[in-house]
Amino acid sequence: CMVCGLALVYREQGEIVRCDQCGHREQSAIGCPAGHYICDACHSDRSLKRLPEVARKTTAQAPEDILEELIRLPDLPLHGPEHHAMAGLALLLASERTDVKLPENYIEETIRRSMQIPGGTCGYHGACGGAVSMGVAVSIITGATPVTGQARGMAHRATASALLRCGDGQARCCKRALRKTVAAGREFFAEELGIHFPRPIEKIICADISRNRECAKGQCPYFRRNRKSNIKQHLRFRPAS
Repeated sequence: CMVCGLALVYREQGEIVRCDQCGHREQSAIGCPAGHYICDACHSDRSLKRLPEVARKTTAQAPEDILEELIRLPDLPLHGPEHHAMAGLALLLASERTDVKLPENYIEETIRRSMQIPGGTCGYHGACGGAVSMGVAVSIITGATPVTGQARGMAHRATASALLRCGDGQARCCKRALRKTVAAGREFFAEELGIHFPRPIEKIICADISRNRECAKGQCPYFRRNRKSNIKQHLRFRPAS
């Protein structure tokens, strides 16, 4: 809980709740055992204000390296809908570096579309928002709309390939899902779009193991047991303020 720090409760049925920050009322199956509730917009507000800036400042070339910079965004919570745009952004930024022409406002548009995906969709809708952002990225590259047959189909296949990676039988982890989506994107973009990315420079070492109650540990390909290395890696990737 962003108000009191208690572990959130994930109910099977939604109920009407009121956001403690903005007062907005809505139905949600996610809440705090102490009765607190923060809506998606307030949950994401602080970190999303910085996301376009960090995206524009990165000079990394590989989508994996770009993603690691994005997830070191200041004020980024461990989980939440603010993650939804990051895999798609990493793939688009890496594509632009290979001279793919993108719309001028593609960063803001990726964030706008991805933030239409509610938090908790990975469990309640069967579609991780981070994985869907890969479909958003392909849609932006191809100019897909609901009436463009081939481009629309390609965006669907992009999301499906990411979801197959993310459906790994483990509890949610937004960071793991983003990394798996980018891994799926590397293959999909090469095979379907002819976009070939350079190999990543940095070795991925998860910095969030100690604060993730549902960490899959040895079942996660990004798990490292060396906590000191995790801390050093976390500090190394922290973007300048």
